[in-house]
Amino acid sequence: MKKSALILALLMCLAILAGCSNSTQQDAPAPSTGTDAPAPDDSASTPEPDDQLAAIQKAGKLVVGVEGTYYPFTFHDETTNELTGYDIEVAKAIAAQMGVEVEFVESEWDSLLVALDTGRLDTVINDVTATEERREKYDFSDNYFYSARQVVVKTGNEVGLHSLEDLNGKKIATNATNSWVGRLEELGVEIVPIDNTDQCATMVETGRVDFCMFNTIVLGEYMIQHPEAELEVAFVIEDDINEVAIPARKGEERFLNEINTALQSLRDDGTLLELSMKYFGANYCDDPRVK
Repeated sequence: MKKSALILALLMCLAILAGCSNSTQQDAPAPSTGTDAPAPDDSASTPEPDDQLAAIQKAGKLVVGVEGTYYPFTFHDETTNELTGYDIEVAKAIAAQMGVEVEFVESEWDSLLVALDTGRLDTVINDVTATEERREKYDFSDNYFYSARQVVVKTGNEVGLHSLEDLNGKKIATNATNSWVGRLEELGVEIVPIDNTDQCATMVETGRVDFCMFNTIVLGEYMIQHPEAELEVAFVIEDDINEVAIPARKGEERFLNEINTALQSLRDDGTLLELSMKYFGANYCDDPRVK
């Protein structure tokens, strides 16, 4: 009897242990296979660009450095004292294309590019020639103005000047400080000294000399003041052309692309040509080397 009770008790203990084991296995969490890992949150927004264009758009303004004393690019109207000029209107038009206001900061020329370096200015729009030396330090927009040295003759070009080779044996009215005097003498040109632009133009018109050489800006201003002048451009000296563009600090690609897009729009809708005619009396927004 005692032996039967002992066996029965042993069997009951085994049954209880088996039940506990099954319960433990059922309650234990299944090992992770990786398929239940939380999915990445694709709703997170892409970080906003942190560059000059973003800063301009956030501020709502384009800060432009100008001289304010450089006629006819940036100057003050004598009557209203309003800041105006070719580059002032170009800058305003670019800012409008970008959807921001423009703020002009006036300073002496020597300090303008320094202010661009330090970030006090977004750019300088003040007849900035994109020289090779400057291109090493700054990125530049597409050219929007061309300042060239031109051979100018009396209307009709009866003297038949079409290239530098044609200048041999001809007379030029120019001042002694003209940087081209030495080269002109090498070309066989006779130098007739004068003191100012008016004298130069008059001597060409009266036939006392065959030609003169005017910079784009000088000729444009003279023709606006003397619309009756019988002068025309015989040809442009192609290795003496200043390409004017808009500088930006190195690496600001989005800003520069925005400037180029604006300039192309102003070129396409005729704004650049209209401003060139207004301030210079001729088209200086197109490359004179492209026929």
